[in-house]
Amino acid sequence: MAQESSRPRIGEGRIGSSLCAAIGVLSVAAVLCLRYPAFLTTPELRVHYDVELLRLTLAIAMVVGAWLGVIGIVLGGPRVQATIGLSALFLATLLGGPYVPTPDFLQPRVYLGLDWLVLDLFFTGAAFVLLEWIFPRVRPEQGPLSPGWRLDLAYFGVNHLLIGIFLVVSTHFAHDYFAWAISPSLQAHVVALPAIVRFVLVILAADAVEYVSHRAYHEVPWLWRIHAIHHSPEHMDWLSGSRLHFFEPLATRALVLVPIFLLGFPQDTIFAYLIFISVQSVLIHSNIKMDVGWLRYVIVTPQFHHWHHASDAEAIDKNYAAHTPLFDMLGRTWHLPKDRWPVKYGTVKPIPGGMLGQFVHPFVGPVKEFLEHRDS
Repeated sequence: MAQESSRPRIGEGRIGSSLCAAIGVLSVAAVLCLRYPAFLTTPELRVHYDVELLRLTLAIAMVVGAWLGVIGIVLGGPRVQATIGLSALFLATLLGGPYVPTPDFLQPRVYLGLDWLVLDLFFTGAAFVLLEWIFPRVRPEQGPLSPGWRLDLAYFGVNHLLIGIFLVVSTHFAHDYFAWAISPSLQAHVVALPAIVRFVLVILAADAVEYVSHRAYHEVPWLWRIHAIHHSPEHMDWLSGSRLHFFEPLATRALVLVPIFLLGFPQDTIFAYLIFISVQSVLIHSNIKMDVGWLRYVIVTPQFHHWHHASDAEAIDKNYAAHTPLFDMLGRTWHLPKDRWPVKYGTVKPIPGGMLGQFVHPFVGPVKEFLEHRDS
């Protein structure tokens, strides 16, 4: 009951102050993206969004954020958060606001994906905070943010900002090592397929690689030390899936890109796939308790993936697939009790807290074993 009463309620000012702070910080980041697009925006994403619509959205968000901050203060909400938000909105205005001129530029080889961070956090964050607030929750006492949200948010930011490096490395990996396997005739057949068939095919191709690599992360000891970072949250919510050692998204993206590269999917199929996995990866980690009926046998759901993150004995090393349970069914690693959810989450053996401790965690064990073997 104590936990329930600590959740923000309408009329207390806490919601307004918190939203003002979030909108303010995101507004500064968005204005910087408009001012310095060459270094702070993602070329693959930039071609798909309407800049003028985003400017209008930013202008509306800044006005709403300012009003929320003022209302939060008037209602007695946290003044620190409201002050941070209002100060950030003022800084965003000084930097040029939503209609700051965007210069002509040449695209550098390496860049930060700040635009991807802003758009993903703004839209998915807003959507899933609302969904976890409205719909039945796996853990009803847990609010829109879990106890570990600060660490998860730090991982969310770092891994989004590094997307430029991830894309450069993964693209070179596919081109440099697998260009010899390209079949123009096969790619022509793939492009000629109906759009819905191409979409299903890209999901299956990507998930086949996801399943094999994910299973390796669990069954190869050193790889598990890397992947254990992702399993360390003891509370599941929309943000907890962001907790990934930087090596994991780098390696996984490089491997998943190989079949996509070889099959030659057109840009519209790849974009649809990226939108799908962006939403699904957040959904399956969320605290939303949903019954999807027979679809549980077709797509990966929150219940399916929660069992993968469970530390209950029955759930260890189960449910590796990212998009469809098909490969777990084939690999005999499928586990989905009909009406039950896990009791406990997290790793069986604790791992260090904090980003730095978790960053070095995969390397500490092998070094200790080497030193002990040398001294024995």
